[in-house]
Order: sequence, then structure tokens, then C-alpha cells
Amino acid sequence: MTTPLIPAPARSGRGSIRMHLDRGEHPATRVPLLGADLDNPPAVCGGCANTVLKRLGDGRERLKCGLLPRGSRGLRGPDLRESMPACVKYAAASAAPRNT
Repeated sequence: MTTPLIPAPARSGRGSIRMHLDRGEHPATRVPLLGADLDNPPAVCGGCANTVLKRLGDGRERLKCGLLPRGSRGLRGPDLRESMPACVKYAAASAAPRNT
């Protein structure tokens, strides 16, 4: 006798980045967000002077937080989006993100 397969219930994914944002903390720096309204933040990571642009070997680019030290693999925490709400360590950028 075979057991019928029961599909898993559909659910909305809550990745680790989203879970940090839901708790009111920035996923990279782990400090509080600058504003409480995730849909209309007062500042975003894309406008922060602490963001760095990491170029991968295949030409792709990733936005990272420069406040984090490089790990043993040369990473600086999770990839950021320009529209991600900024943390309390936000500093207004004067130009485009730095390259790493």
C-alpha cells in the first residue's frame, strides 16, 4: 500500500532578510532601522555613504554594507537593495556607491 503525497500548504516565504526587517532591525548591520514605516522609509540603503559596490568575477555587481568587515571569503554580509530601509547608522551619500 502506498501513502498518497500530500502537498505542503502554500505560504508566503519569510526569508532571513525579511524577518530582520519585520523585527525593525537592518539585516546587514543588525541595528535598528531609521524609520518604522517599511513601505515609506525616511532613507534607503541606496542613498547611504556606507554602501559599497562589490563586483563579482563574472561582471555582476552586488550592493553591500561597508560598515561590515570583510569575511574570510571577502564578503560583507547579505546583498542589499537600493530601496531597502536604512539603519540608524545611515550617512547621506555625496556620490555613487564605492567599489570594493
